[in-house]
Amino acid sequence: MIDFIESLKQKIEIKKAIYFVFSMGMAYYEVPQKREYLDDIGYRDLIQPAFDEIHKLMEQNNILRKDVAKYLWNIDPYLAYLLDETSIETELVILSFLNKTLDIYEIFTVPLETLPDDADSKYGVVLLNDKSSANHQGVFHGKQFFYYSPLYGARRDAAAPPPLIMLLTEQMTNNNTVSLRLDQTIALQKEHYKPFTRFFFEVYQGREINLDNIQFPIHSGTSEFFCVYSPETMKKVQFRISHRKDSERWIEVEELWDIHGREENQLFVTRYLHSIFNPLTNKFVHIDGSFNFYNNEKYKVRVNQQINAHANLHVKQWLVEGEISVLDWAKMILHFFDDPDLILDAFKGNLIEEVFSE
Repeated sequence: MIDFIESLKQKIEIKKAIYFVFSMGMAYYEVPQKREYLDDIGYRDLIQPAFDEIHKLMEQNNILRKDVAKYLWNIDPYLAYLLDETSIETELVILSFLNKTLDIYEIFTVPLETLPDDADSKYGVVLLNDKSSANHQGVFHGKQFFYYSPLYGARRDAAAPPPLIMLLTEQMTNNNTVSLRLDQTIALQKEHYKPFTRFFFEVYQGREINLDNIQFPIHSGTSEFFCVYSPETMKKVQFRISHRKDSERWIEVEELWDIHGREENQLFVTRYLHSIFNPLTNKFVHIDGSFNFYNNEKYKVRVNQQINAHANLHVKQWLVEGEISVLDWAKMILHFFDDPDLILDAFKGNLIEEVFSE
């Protein structure tokens, strides 16, 4: 049975289905809820190739429903119960079991991602227009609904778009252009989309943060490095300010996670933001957010260096161009990095010059 499960994990169609279900925001154990969605042809069409692969491999290995249930009783009794006591398809239960883990690195390296035809050839992002709109699960664009990438980490109980997405789409009302990374693997036709929302008795209200008095050295010299550091989490956020020409300063930001206790991890993922500031207008003309993927060897080098371009993979997620205020720039950093305490330290001027040991 272990060999059967491992062989399933290698199938591209199954990986794509796991990626899609994961992006829907459903937990692996929410099998009955998934079953309801499969009654809709749009969702069924996306999942069916994975079901066909599972069914074919079960036949090839002479594996019956009861065999899967017996195997799962020692690993996940709830999924085993669904096989023994309900009529939910065996394929869906197996897919849900596989859904417990997703290596997000495979989205871009296998690859599972399929960019739309109108994606920018250089950055891979899609320019939104006045007919594009966002909700708590994804973005309506053209004739399709695109779920958010699992990398965004949208709250599972959200009823509104993530704060970062709201901030980005609001930029279009300021005559700025906004582009997002959209993926056809986790998209379906608008008419087939069915919203899924959770309601809890305790509603998370978020944290009110005032950024009106930013103290950050935007008008710095030729090239400067700063960071903020949390002794509790041992996480740091690095800043690099470089003076490119009279009317242009680059400000780069990247988070770094402490490697102690995780020395054997094969993959490290960090958020990275690049922005271009025009001191003559006191506006930003370009801001983009990306995810950097490092293998173990490269991250061990990176964690002891200043910001550089040595990631194994750099995946741009969003881009805003035009005239963006310093306040909105700060909000984008705050919401993208999702670490209010560290980011607020930076905006209060509590920056230090980082020194690395030899």
